[in-house]
Amino acid sequence: MKSIEPKSANVRPQRPRRNIASRVLPPIALLFVGALAVATSLPAAAFGPGSSFGMTGATGGSQSQNQLLSVDASAADASVLRDGYTVNTPTPTPTPTPAAKSAPASTGGSPGGWGCQRDAPAETTRLTWPYDHPVKIGDGFGPRAEGMHDGVDLLAGNGTPVQAIGDGIVTASGYNGSAGNYVAIATMVGGQRLCSMYMHFQDGSVTVTVGQELTAGTVIGLTGDTGNASVEHCHFELFFADGVRFDPIPYLTANASY
Repeated sequence: MKSIEPKSANVRPQRPRRNIASRVLPPIALLFVGALAVATSLPAAAFGPGSSFGMTGATGGSQSQNQLLSVDASAADASVLRDGYTVNTPTPTPTPTPAAKSAPASTGGSPGGWGCQRDAPAETTRLTWPYDHPVKIGDGFGPRAEGMHDGVDLLAGNGTPVQAIGDGIVTASGYNGSAGNYVAIATMVGGQRLCSMYMHFQDGSVTVTVGQELTAGTVIGLTGDTGNASVEHCHFELFFADGVRFDPIPYLTANASY
């Protein structure tokens, strides 16, 4: 009879062998699923060549501090060129303020301001027309082709005497390239200084001087065509001390006589 030796106490019992595939496939499957998840979560540009930088969401929060996004280098440069400029707004050069000019004594470009602001004598006793008889009127008061006409043109024959329209004082007299030989007279009417203007006298015909006091109807010169005149006439203007011209015909029609 064959004797049976007892098993050694140090010998471990045999475990059943597992199939190799059962041990290897599960980890591989997990890795595949993880790679697929990563691939679908990144934009296509993440797999292109170029530089990489941290990606930040539109709201400002970081989507992933460790995740890197690769973009085309030319696109990154374009972003820098577009957003990296500064706008220098030029400081406008202030327009120099012209020096203040003293206000003229009268408007309409009349020579010498005519001195209508000077004191006039006592209230006039009457008003008359520049001629002692009715005459034709050429250009009236108002705008015309060459500009504003500040008075009226009284068409009397060459050498016809022109007279002061009221008691007053001669405030200006002389020659001007536009007015020719002229005279200005200040008259007190209703407590206001009324200035009357007379232009285009014949050379050497003016009979009054500045500062001379006159009475209504005094002859001050003879009708001519000196200065800017194409025909013999008297250019006549009226205005108060403010220098604003007004149409003298309605005023004289209402207040003057021959």
